[in-house]
Amino acid sequence: MFDTRWMTASIPLSTRPARALVVWCPNWSIEAVRRSMGSAAPSAFALVRAGRLVAVCETAAQEAVTVGLRVREAQVRCPNLVVLQHDPALDERRFAPVLRAVEKLVPHMQVLRPGTIAMRIAGASRFYGSEDAVVESLFDQLSDTDVPDARIAVAEGLFAAEQAAYATTPERPFVNLSADDTHRFLRTLPVEAVAQEIDQLDLAKTLRRMGIRNLGGFARLPRQQVHARFGEGGLRAHRLASGQDAPLLRTSPVPTDLSVRAVCDPPATDTATITHWVRVHCEQLTERLRRAGQVCHEIRVELRTEAGVVHERRWRHTWPFGVDDMVERVRWQLDDFDAEQQTRFDAISSVAVAAESPTAASEHAQGLWGERPDRHIVHALTSLQHELGHSGVCSATLVGGRLLHERQAIRPWGDAAPAQARLEQPWPGTVPGPAPATVFRRARPAEVSTDDGEAVGVDSRGNLSRPPTHWRPAHDRSPRRRIVAWNGPWPLRQHWWQKPLQVNRFQIIDDASQAWLLIAAPNGWWIEARYD
Repeated sequence: MFDTRWMTASIPLSTRPARALVVWCPNWSIEAVRRSMGSAAPSAFALVRAGRLVAVCETAAQEAVTVGLRVREAQVRCPNLVVLQHDPALDERRFAPVLRAVEKLVPHMQVLRPGTIAMRIAGASRFYGSEDAVVESLFDQLSDTDVPDARIAVAEGLFAAEQAAYATTPERPFVNLSADDTHRFLRTLPVEAVAQEIDQLDLAKTLRRMGIRNLGGFARLPRQQVHARFGEGGLRAHRLASGQDAPLLRTSPVPTDLSVRAVCDPPATDTATITHWVRVHCEQLTERLRRAGQVCHEIRVELRTEAGVVHERRWRHTWPFGVDDMVERVRWQLDDFDAEQQTRFDAISSVAVAAESPTAASEHAQGLWGERPDRHIVHALTSLQHELGHSGVCSATLVGGRLLHERQAIRPWGDAAPAQARLEQPWPGTVPGPAPATVFRRARPAEVSTDDGEAVGVDSRGNLSRPPTHWRPAHDRSPRRRIVAWNGPWPLRQHWWQKPLQVNRFQIIDDASQAWLLIAAPNGWWIEARYD
């Protein structure tokens, strides 16, 4: 949602840094999860990425759970800790309303990361009369957006303002540093602060081994020697420690609000009533997309009950969503939510629909014969789906895989193809074409034997114990059939980190002129498919 690619580029530094204001919402990832889950959020939870905790809620922090711990160690300290996967997209999505609220007061800002905003304060202070007036207006606006904890700092330069915001407390959420106060504040910061800013943590370790523990001592080092020893990163760190910060030159675009919320007043349980209210808002959403010249193939529907329970789901569509498509997804989600509850669900207090990852409408212009199947087919299948439910009408897609049943991707009619294994990837062990017409969802047992009735076995290298001459399906009382031709084996090997599998495939033709695809596994023979 936020275009942060520019943050990786080198930002020019200035000896006269701009006076900056930083708004910081502590532990925003935790707040985003709470806003998403509502009353269903666990009392003690943490967010994990790559096996380590990246965010911890207040309850877990009281049990000595800290950021950076491994999951197992954290659960030893707090046995009832619930570990959730960190979702950066959720952080951005939940921070967008806060960003739009701040934009009403100060239009030009930088999003450093979800939860942290920076802006020049000179123009805003002239408009509102003083820096304190700007800060007071921002606190009022953030309070109206239900931000539970907001911190603001004003200082000379972005780096100093951000570090000052991190130094605030709930009892003192605002700090305003003059030019002299900014230099004194920078000198007291530990060297880890600037090392994290340039993403070179080894710099802090080296400086501490040299006896330098704060930025004041680091700034006193000769700049040329720092540059020669630590390179461009060290040079930038030295300039930041000396108070020569980067001016705020770039403005992050505020994402367009492509979401609507239908408030049910009074809360309702009737699906027809709820979808009737939602339809008007879906029309508003599609109109916003039309004016912006965009379409969306994915929407997010959020149901919020009177008790505060949140039920959220993403819906994908092969074609751009229209009003009817959105309303139908809301109805299906209400039905699913009702089915998931042991009793009738609480009354729905609000329904939110948001367009996810919209794209330019020009990229989806209709071709010569249109972009969808014949409208009569669509109408017929949509009508059936309306009667049978979302999963009542399905379509199939060919995907990659080794076993034949893995290459079938069945999805509800109208949904976008799932992100599965690509067909063009190499799949060792696959059988050459033509593919069999009938693939059994579950492999059926079979018996393969010789003329005297002895079972045929296959060793680990795919060698047959004796040539096969007869076979029969073992799941019924079919008589033995003579094998007139056979081909194979095609060994199929999968490692333990996938689904461990070591089997061999054989093609056979019996005396009824019927071709079959058999699998020889350690536990016997199986019928995988039939050539019709």
